[in-house]
Amino acid sequence: MKESHVIKEIYWLRALACLAVVVTHVVNTTLSNYEYTIGQYEEYLLIALRFIAFFGTPVFIFISEFLLAHSYPNGVPKGFLIKRVKFLLAPFAFMAFVFAFITADTLQAFIQQLSLNLFLGGYTGYFVLIIFQFYLIHVVAQRFLERSSPIKIIGFSLLINVIYLGFFHMTSPPAMFLGEYIWERGHWLPVFGWLFYFTLGYYCGRHYHAVMEKLLQYKKMIYGLPFLSIGLIFFLVRYDVLTVVSSKRIDYLLYTPALIAVILLLTYKLQKTPQLILRVSKYSFNIYLLHTVFLYYLPPVANVHPALYFVMAVVFSIAASVLVVKLTSSAALSPYLIGKTLPVPNNYSYGVKSKIV
Repeated sequence: MKESHVIKEIYWLRALACLAVVVTHVVNTTLSNYEYTIGQYEEYLLIALRFIAFFGTPVFIFISEFLLAHSYPNGVPKGFLIKRVKFLLAPFAFMAFVFAFITADTLQAFIQQLSLNLFLGGYTGYFVLIIFQFYLIHVVAQRFLERSSPIKIIGFSLLINVIYLGFFHMTSPPAMFLGEYIWERGHWLPVFGWLFYFTLGYYCGRHYHAVMEKLLQYKKMIYGLPFLSIGLIFFLVRYDVLTVVSSKRIDYLLYTPALIAVILLLTYKLQKTPQLILRVSKYSFNIYLLHTVFLYYLPPVANVHPALYFVMAVVFSIAASVLVVKLTSSAALSPYLIGKTLPVPNNYSYGVKSKIV
């Protein structure tokens, strides 16, 4: 990508989104492995943590478009899509095969699961298909977005997003082939369920400094928004108003942007980015693809408290994913199978020029 001042806040967003995704899956593993022994307090605490962490995947959608809009204001370079086929779609397809292999016990089940993984979001790598759709939309619609009113486009995309998700929230699956599956998770794949994050990312990336000026102007009010919005989510869950357990909820259209805004504000004036954040950001795509493989085989541990097990599982799944990347880094095919690491600066301080990642 072209040379530009590093937007260090993106490293924070990407690392925190990656950790959030891991947390949601580790909560699922912990609850499953301690289903009959976990106390009610610990169970409720983990469930609450899972809802707090569901912002991860929407933030990745936001980051993806933010970086495109900021780094390529005059159009994407030649070979843009081919490069992403090699380093996004190829690892997605390989890991779809891996997940089908480890979860299926017959050839027929394997073929069925592989088909679901590749075409209907059957495993955790589904977000790659969503991001790739948005790459195509960006290439086709960039000039239109550039000429249009940001308020109108963002508002219209929010309306579409609300209507689309609301339809699946409020209706029951029809008696049709894959009806249950589509209502459960198949509807995650079309861009309509993520359109708001895409347009928000585009205009924030295109007008980043103006956006930050506005955020700084209203920062006292903004700091309270994540607490209000997660409180609303807890209320709707507690009283069974909205029972969907995923990031594909209408109320996350408020919570996720609020959290993005707060993270941007808190990291905007930091002079340096900690190495831990840079490392997680560097391996974020690999962690996203690999961590659930290790969680799948992680058994319950006798005489270990669920809270400690949760922490151990988070560290283990991340460390194992990074270790696999390091052990296979010398193999030429590794980036095409388990993803390419993302560039981060070795020594980063504010104002140093580097490549936008």
